[in-house]
This record gives sequence, C-alpha cells and structure tokens, in this order.
Amino acid sequence: MRVGVLQGFLSRRYLAFWEAYLGALGVEVVRAPADPDPRLPYCLPVQGLLAQVEALKERGVDYLLLPDLQGGVESERGGGQCPWLLDLEAALLRYFPGLPPVLKVPAELSEKALGRAGEIGQILTQNPMLVGRALDRTKSLLKPPPPLKTPPGNVGVVAQPYLLEDEGFRQGVAEALARVDLFPYFPDQPPERLREEGARLLPVDLPTDRELLGMVHYLHRLGRVKALLLVVSYACPPIPGLLRKAARRLTKPHRLLTLGEDWEGELKALKREMEG
Repeated sequence: MRVGVLQGFLSRRYLAFWEAYLGALGVEVVRAPADPDPRLPYCLPVQGLLAQVEALKERGVDYLLLPDLQGGVESERGGGQCPWLLDLEAALLRYFPGLPPVLKVPAELSEKALGRAGEIGQILTQNPMLVGRALDRTKSLLKPPPPLKTPPGNVGVVAQPYLLEDEGFRQGVAEALARVDLFPYFPDQPPERLREEGARLLPVDLPTDRELLGMVHYLHRLGRVKALLLVVSYACPPIPGLLRKAARRLTKPHRLLTLGEDWEGELKALKREMEG
C-alpha cells in the first residue's frame, strides 16, 4: 500500500503526525517534490501542488492524502471564491480526472483527529488491532507545531498561511526587504490566536481568511512594526480584495504586493514613507 503526501498547503501543521502514523501502519509514504510549471495559469503555490500530484500519479500511489484547509467550513465570500482554498479535492479532481482515491484529513492537529485516523487506518489495513497499536505509538504527535520563529524586523509581513509557512517564501521576502535596508517581522502567534484577532477586524467565514486578517490586526498593533507588507498570489483575486478592505483600517504605512513581481520600487517608496 502506497500513500502519496503533499508538501506545502499547510503540510507543516499536519504531516508529521500522518507520516508517522502511516509508517506505523506499515504503509509506504511517498513524497514527490517537483518543480512548478510557470506555463500554468495558476499562482506559484498551486503550480507546485499540481506538479507534486502529477509526479505522485506517475509513481502509481494507491491513495492521495489531502488536507481539509477549512475544517469543513464553506463560504462564497473571500477565499471561498478560490476553489484551491475552499475544496482542494474538488479542484484537483477537475484538473486531474484520474486522481487516485483521496484520504482527506484535518489540516490542523488535535485530539479530534484521532477518530479520522482510526477510520483511515481501517480503510488501509482492515486490521483494527494494527490500527490501535499504530495510534498508541503516534498519538503523542497530535499537537500543533509551535509558530515559526521570526527575526526582530520592522516590516510586518501578511500573506495566506500556506505562503507564510513556506521557508522559500520567507527567504524571498527577507531578501527583497534587505535590498532596501528593511527587515521582515512574520506573525509569531498560533493560528487560533490570529483567528481571534481577525474576528475583531472584519466578519469572514473561512478559518484561513480569519487567520489572514488576524495577521493584519496583530502586526498593526505591535510597536516594533513600523509598516506592513501585504503579499498576495497573482491568480487568486478574492484575497487582494479582502486585504484591500483590511488596509482601509490601517494607519501605518503599507503596500499590497503580488508574488513574483518586481517589488523594489514599491519597497523604496515604503521606506521613504516610514522615514517620514
């Protein structure tokens, strides 16, 4: 039995447990890092996702493990207008008609995931005793990872959670800011705390939207943060609109920038505004 797993799209939050659990079941876990195809009419993260799924299909996996990014919440507002954010499985099925059977799991870990783990274990092994032993060996991993550490910068960086948890994205933003002598400060609070912050800013439905707005609210009220950088993926129109609404409430200097474009001119202007 071979189960393909994805890197990115919040994999930092859930994959450590599921890889360990699948291994304890005797299931082969298959990763397939692949280069994004810039010819595809999607944002960079989705290009990377599609390349991985294509590679996993070619390797002949029996199942594909996919995260439920929104915890079952549905909406037609904000990120709910982006199929990749609202229902990853449905979006992939439209793109890959021959997609392997999907095992959908919570994108965040908690004790509630034990039930889903038991169901998936039974699907894969048909052996309740093996499932019980595997759960006993791995349930200690059912806890959220701590937030990534952030350097003590002066520009707060806001982006969709799946972007902010990508080390390549963080490095790229830090390098762009460093070229104009600015330094990033990434949100350093757990997702549930950021969602609480987001609820104070604007009414939205999806957990990832609340988390995104929570970054804006949290970073804006930090004294060490002198300006905000709001970063979006070019092929996801609902997110820029959501951030523009949030930006109307900001008093600190800020810029809304698109991933993959040249930021130098805008960042130089932001620095001049910060220096007053």
